[in-house]
Amino acid sequence: MAKVERNDPCPCGSGLKYKKCCGSVLKMQNIDEAANIGPKQTSASVTFVGVPRAQEQIHLINRFKDEGRFEFTGYPNEKGFLGKIVSAPFRAKNRNDAEQKAYRVLSGSLSNISIHQDIPLEIVQRETVELLTGNTQTSISIPFLEAPLAIAPTAQPSTEFRGYASLYREALGTASTVYRFLCLYKIVEAIKARRTRALRQAKRAGVPAPTHQEVLPSNDKEVVKWLNALFPIKPDWDAMALATAVPQEIRGKELMDAIEGTLSPLRVNIAHALLTPSGELTMSVDELLHINQVNRWVTFLKCAVRRLLKNEFPKEFLPYLKEDGTIVP
Repeated sequence: MAKVERNDPCPCGSGLKYKKCCGSVLKMQNIDEAANIGPKQTSASVTFVGVPRAQEQIHLINRFKDEGRFEFTGYPNEKGFLGKIVSAPFRAKNRNDAEQKAYRVLSGSLSNISIHQDIPLEIVQRETVELLTGNTQTSISIPFLEAPLAIAPTAQPSTEFRGYASLYREALGTASTVYRFLCLYKIVEAIKARRTRALRQAKRAGVPAPTHQEVLPSNDKEVVKWLNALFPIKPDWDAMALATAVPQEIRGKELMDAIEGTLSPLRVNIAHALLTPSGELTMSVDELLHINQVNRWVTFLKCAVRRLLKNEFPKEFLPYLKEDGTIVP
């Protein structure tokens, strides 16, 4: 095969020059760099097929009628397990569009590896580079904080609150984002049912029904205050955390309205994918479950659940944490 020069058309068929396309990532894909992948960039899961201790690569080439041709190269981590997958360049509208396209086409290969190896494959970090400018977008899964056991538990939480707490713990313990979303959304549904019951009881008794002022913060300063009232262990809330906790498009809205308008349709789609009898599967479950949207909204849902629980059970959930974030002595 003839050598491809830098100014030749790229053999991948993108229409770009080789130096602006596949040739631009050769340095990213050399084996020395791949061998030094840091632990925070690694998901140790599947062993490579090949000579033991040899540095091997996996090449995954997916072709889709509607999206085109995608090529991925897998690199081992320092232990010899699959630690990093790099895509050859492709066209996209923007970095978010590129991330979604890459995830969509790669998920099928990951599912294929997972089912054969009987090992879950989890993407813990996604990095998108715009070739024209070199700008980089990174999406990561933040680990849980280490914290001392310093809480002020109630002597005997009610049976009702224990039910909510157990479901919240179940959400925290799962590695599945979809299952976490469903557990947290179930808490929201239970609180709505609880409030409906309280409204009926108040009407029968002829007394005012309990109400809650639940308006989402409208700017970063208010988001910080909102989060401080919900989390006893407070990290330095950076811009990424604030944008994830309360996305811009729902700021200033009523909390329940935001959940109903944005998360309820997503919950319905998941229910249709998992629960509705539909015969044979004709598309990837990653698409059916809208994984990218679930990943985007699950953090807000967790924060919303904590806000709702604090309002519903003020004597049992965070009674020692004031609304300004200070601890009651």
